[in-house]
Amino acid sequence: MKKIISIFLCALMLVSAMSIGSFAASERKTDCGSDCEFYPTIIIPGLGQSGVFVADENGDFVLDDEGKRISAFPAYIQLPEIIKRALVPALLTLITQRDAGLSDAFEDVIKTCFGINASDLNAQNTGNVILERYYKPYSECTKEEQELINSHIPFHLYPTDLPKDHLYYFTYNSFGNHIDVAKELYDYIRMVKEQTGHSKVNLVPISQGGTFANAIFDYHPEVMDDLHKVLYIVPALDGSTIIGDVFNGRINFLDADYLYHGFLENSGLMDKGTARMIEVIARILPDEVLMEALNKGVKTLVEDIMIRSTSMWALCPSGDYPSAAQKYLSSPEMANIKKQTDKYYQAQLNSDANIQKLLAKGIQVFNVAQYDFNMINVGETWNTQNADYIIHLDSTSMGAYAANIGETLPDDYVQKNTYCSNPEHNHISPDRVVDASAGLLPDTTFYFDGQKHDLTQHNDVILKIAMELIAHDDIKDVYSSPDFPQFNIGRDVRNLHTLLKSAEEVNASSLSSEEKAELNAAVAQAENLLNTTVCEAGDFEKAENRLSDILIKVGAVEAEEEKDYTFFENLSQWLYEHYGTNGFSEMPRISINLILKAIVNFINNIFA
Repeated sequence: MKKIISIFLCALMLVSAMSIGSFAASERKTDCGSDCEFYPTIIIPGLGQSGVFVADENGDFVLDDEGKRISAFPAYIQLPEIIKRALVPALLTLITQRDAGLSDAFEDVIKTCFGINASDLNAQNTGNVILERYYKPYSECTKEEQELINSHIPFHLYPTDLPKDHLYYFTYNSFGNHIDVAKELYDYIRMVKEQTGHSKVNLVPISQGGTFANAIFDYHPEVMDDLHKVLYIVPALDGSTIIGDVFNGRINFLDADYLYHGFLENSGLMDKGTARMIEVIARILPDEVLMEALNKGVKTLVEDIMIRSTSMWALCPSGDYPSAAQKYLSSPEMANIKKQTDKYYQAQLNSDANIQKLLAKGIQVFNVAQYDFNMINVGETWNTQNADYIIHLDSTSMGAYAANIGETLPDDYVQKNTYCSNPEHNHISPDRVVDASAGLLPDTTFYFDGQKHDLTQHNDVILKIAMELIAHDDIKDVYSSPDFPQFNIGRDVRNLHTLLKSAEEVNASSLSSEEKAELNAAVAQAENLLNTTVCEAGDFEKAENRLSDILIKVGAVEAEEEKDYTFFENLSQWLYEHYGTNGFSEMPRISINLILKAIVNFINNIFA
């Protein structure tokens, strides 16, 4: 198996090298022949935004029942195999109300599903996967390839003057070897220059892509001479505290009290009612069985998958790295991995200095950051600083200072001016939450209040800023255009676009004059909002609700059925107050003990 994979990888590297080195000037991909005002732009996408697919032993795609390729990120879910391994232990555990192999089965399932992304002790992937690469501009990608790219980043929805033969999409395995990917990016930049004939390119590192920007600037500083502009979008320049917490064992849901009373409700993944319902259902297992399964599952995910991936280590904040490395990388067998992660750790510490080198060379550097969310509550530090749900603000903003969620800067607060010396600049956000002057790029960082990290690609304003910045040089800083202020409001435009499409399909002749007038007004309000790039708090929700209400009224869309979870909310709360984290099978014993204690207390009070 390993021999087949090695041959396949060697062949792929050979093809890559041939692709990079074989484009003569006469074979350039651009219509302009390198003589135009535009710079080729390379998108470095975020976590899981590259096509990584499951392969068989022959290096062919594994297809599902519909003939579609199966994604290997973040895992390869094989339901029949899961049932085979876990069904019997699960049934026996339910019947006996003790761990009859369920925790071991859960550990095995984690290995089976996530093993596709495992690495060896040299941090090289061992799973059978195929990474879809694009050694060509977007204009030459097939329809299927373009659809895959657009599913991750829908820039096709937003007009730009940048020719499509100047747009490139660099892909990588998010669980891969970080140093190898950085080298591939370096070679990719050279390839794009040769294909297009341009001497400089733009880079757009997004989320995890920011870690590869850190790496390439530190490992291959000569690449700076190849750059015209760098546009960071919510970059993980100092990792994510989620990974820092996980690698240091600070995991919330491994605490039974928090698991049963707060974890799901605070996760942001579901509403309170659904969370409470799951809390009740989970009690069909004794709490010690459930916690044993979770502990084993987390242990194997971290120790067998994550800590052997140097790209995962690159997402560990610099402040958390030393202790995490001591915990997992201090043994002799992990020496090769530690050598690589130490190298990135230094690049991470050098991030600000390297960005300043870019600026010194005349390279334009812009950034987009988001705030006003807690981190997802996987780790213990989830609510200790401002974030965008996935990455803490200090990382994405290059050091901006901010109040925590639900708080504001003190009334007498004066901006730090760490990196801004212009007394006329006010870098404190209108909501008095963020002081952008403490960030490395106070004049070229745009902030979006209330924008979740995982929905960045659905914020039309962010994509419009990106399209403008990679096509033109008119915007020099956050003061250049009133259309793009430094501080703005986040939004997700998907549902509004869907509602507008439904409105187009309405038969106006079937409406009353009042309904027609309201529908037209609601559509106009929505379209006007989408045509503006300066957002006001609450405006987007009002427009969306107004259009939704009239479409429901005229029967164009169905109203969402409101589910009543009051019973489960009350039941979960009552169970926790009276039985703590214990499962249903443990409750009779606890109830009897409570009754006996009450009787004893009653008798003692009588004879006291």
